[in-house]
Amino acid sequence: MRSQLLPICTLGMFGVRAVRDALAVLLFVGVSLQMVGCSAAMTYPEFPGAPKADPSLQPLPNLMADSITFVHGRMCAGTEVVFDLPPNTPKQVWRIVAKRLGTGRVMREGDKSVLYVRQVRLSGGRAEVDVVYPADGIYQLATVHFTGATGQPFYPKMLQLWLVPTDAPVCNTPPEVLADPNPQP
Repeated sequence: MRSQLLPICTLGMFGVRAVRDALAVLLFVGVSLQMVGCSAAMTYPEFPGAPKADPSLQPLPNLMADSITFVHGRMCAGTEVVFDLPPNTPKQVWRIVAKRLGTGRVMREGDKSVLYVRQVRLSGGRAEVDVVYPADGIYQLATVHFTGATGQPFYPKMLQLWLVPTDAPVCNTPPEVLADPNPQP
């Protein structure tokens, strides 16, 4: 009688172990996807046909400010931080970026040494920000690569210099932001 029960008990243990292992695999996959940052890709300003991105939603304003700081520290150190954002960027984003920069100021007509955020691309735990910066009398393009996660801060990990001359920034600062010497969000 005992020999007949043993296979049934062994089969029961195998079934419990299989279920436990399957749950562990599902938990691992779920946590991995959350850490990778399973979120929709966003581009601001968006390209034709792309879903509309809201630049006032985090982490986009922080990515803009941090990319300006990163490029300034490596390419324009020792100069005043003057920044410009893409056309039609909402006033509150200008204020958030200015506050995060601390010592930076918005571009005004006639400024010659400006860091211009051209585009922000966010996809899960990776982000890229294109910044136009002044170098030896011309403007060039750099891309700041960030890593992070959903609900976690993004950190710059690499600066890619394109060494391609580009047009000088055009002042996109909204009049309301220009009129306020201390913009706050």
